[in-house]
Amino acid sequence: MLTPVPAPQQPVISPLDWAGNPQQCPPWVGFPSLAGLPAGLTWSGRGDVPAIGARVHIYLNGFGPAQVMAYFHAEGYLGVICQPDTMPVRLQQHGVTLGHFFGRELEPYSPGPAAPALAAEVGAIEPVAFPLNQSNDWIPDYPPEEGDELVRANQHGAEHPETRPDAGLVLATGGPFQRS
Repeated sequence: MLTPVPAPQQPVISPLDWAGNPQQCPPWVGFPSLAGLPAGLTWSGRGDVPAIGARVHIYLNGFGPAQVMAYFHAEGYLGVICQPDTMPVRLQQHGVTLGHFFGRELEPYSPGPAAPALAAEVGAIEPVAFPLNQSNDWIPDYPPEEGDELVRANQHGAEHPETRPDAGLVLATGGPFQRS
């Protein structure tokens, strides 16, 4: 006989759990009113915070129309938990029915305030033409110093005949291959 595993449940949370210390209010958890959330949260939208049950349009990723179900907070911002009329298939496949959205995501995209104008260049930089292939445009040859010599003790010797300049190359099959 198989014993069914109980489904995980949301913890029972009360605003009284953090009475006197609103910073203990857990982020990303939905609340049915603004009263249980910390004071001083920022709503990133231009308009007012929508009421629970209000119809909104989620412009982020084309979610579309939705209904506000709860409030949440994260990183100092206030957000709404919404139930879109049509959840994207990629999320439906995982059983997702609600989404967390901030105020800015409930508005059509418009660029933020313009950046301040850049300071004008003090002076234009004139291009400089450098003559190429002149005797002074190469790294100079420094006189060799003691110890700079390359050690060639094993090259071109009897131990390594394949490195001799006059040696023919041999293929892996063993046949000779002459350099051209």
